[in-house]
Amino acid sequence: MNGTKLMEQHFPDPKLSLIPETMITATKPTPTSTLERDPAVQAHFHAAAELYHRWSPEGHLHFGYWEPGMCALRRGPMLARLVDRVMEELHPMPGDLLADLGCGYGAAARHVAKSRPGTWVDGFTVVPEQVQEGRVRILADGLAERVDLHVRDFRDTGLGTGSVDGAFALESMCYASGPDKRDLVEELHRILRPGGRFAVTDGFVMKPLRKNGLRDRLLGEVCSGWAVPEFTQLHPFLRALKETGFTNVAVTDLSLRVAPSAFHAPHLVVRCLLDRWTAGGSFDTGERAHLRSCLLGVLLGTLRGTFHYLLISGTRT
Repeated sequence: MNGTKLMEQHFPDPKLSLIPETMITATKPTPTSTLERDPAVQAHFHAAAELYHRWSPEGHLHFGYWEPGMCALRRGPMLARLVDRVMEELHPMPGDLLADLGCGYGAAARHVAKSRPGTWVDGFTVVPEQVQEGRVRILADGLAERVDLHVRDFRDTGLGTGSVDGAFALESMCYASGPDKRDLVEELHRILRPGGRFAVTDGFVMKPLRKNGLRDRLLGEVCSGWAVPEFTQLHPFLRALKETGFTNVAVTDLSLRVAPSAFHAPHLVVRCLLDRWTAGGSFDTGERAHLRSCLLGVLLGTLRGTFHYLLISGTRT
């Protein structure tokens, strides 16, 4: 396993409607979620849609995974490689159903379906335009029979109890509640079959911070710009996994592996600023907050005693 063990390009305008949702049939319709969607999260992803597409024309909303032999200047292959790295923890087999919790535009779900024939993927996001655009891509790739996206909170997927063979969340778990993300952990445990596997990647706070300290304020600024309630704290999250009934939990530090892709962010921010300035336009409040968090997030990643980028996986008992 790569990493250090711990404790053990252009889309259409994303703000335009591509295909009315009523014209696209879901493979498995799901009822309305009982959880209220956070309007701040929806507003963030709507405002920053153009900027996210600059990051990844394919629709990936996460950092990339670098390994020896890869060109650190090419972001696309690193983004896809992170998805593959997560799949190495799940070991999906033909016929397996996977849940992508916080699927965004479905780029990871499509990549899994293409690279692992016979797998099925259901994705969940609270942003309607992501589902609409993602379904267009799914149809274009001929994957409509094996991939579907749903406008639904990932803490209340509507999937049957014990119906999923594997579940993953790529930098989306931070949108669940509390420092331990227990509401998401409980939904993971509910939907996974006994012996099913989960894998998540995200930034984790390694230790409690001093209130109103410099690092605490930096975390707050990054969270605010990305509409994240709070980043996951490692030890409370591990405790929630244990108490909920997960075993074989493995924690791998990928901080150095994702650093090459993270350092694409400053260059991309500068390009965005120059392009918008030369076009005579300006950024709205949401876009400015997103760009600021992209820069501060790189700084946050350098605080090795405070913040790590981790891959965590485990098995449902």
